[in-house]
Amino acid sequence: MLATIVWTLVIAGSPAPKLQPDVAKEMTAVVVAINKVLGLESWTTDGAEPCVDRGGLEATAKDVSGKDARACAATAIEKGFPNLGKEYTVGIPMADIGPVTVFAIGQDAAEGWGAYSCDPTRKCSPTKLTAGSKQAKRLAERHRRACESPKTIWFPDRDAACAGNSMAAAPEPAPAPAPAKAPSAKPAPNGASSPAPWPVKE
Repeated sequence: MLATIVWTLVIAGSPAPKLQPDVAKEMTAVVVAINKVLGLESWTTDGAEPCVDRGGLEATAKDVSGKDARACAATAIEKGFPNLGKEYTVGIPMADIGPVTVFAIGQDAAEGWGAYSCDPTRKCSPTKLTAGSKQAKRLAERHRRACESPKTIWFPDRDAACAGNSMAAAPEPAPAPAPAKAPSAKPAPNGASSPAPWPVKE
């Protein structure tokens, strides 16, 4: 929880007191558009046709690679989002099975604002990252984790969204090597133990 609060304050800086209506509308639209093409949330049940093949359920499910997810998401933002890369950046966190969510993080005049994935029954409206709402805290935490993961897909790039933060999470420490075992004395044919291969100091 503390990490999320600190991260929120770091990335938000001094949030713009008001988000421009056209930017707010566009941030919402880009999140919805990428949701649809990647088959996130429940947009497929609402009639959206994703451009990634996730297969079926259980044994027939397929993993989606980062390369395929990026190519698919790119088709959703080819046109119609003039403020992308100027007023906001889009992040798509990835799991081993494929993309898991999408969010937009404001920059420049929209700094301190963001919008994230939601299903068709809700609006993906932008919110202030410093707000005390559950939505704002969840977005700040997703943003923090996305910046720590080298698997996250960014449009147009990561720099503006995660300035000053390391791309990859800290590597896990390598396990310590097992101590070498000293060779034991081998029993002699008459039953007595033969001496070790080196002299033992008294």
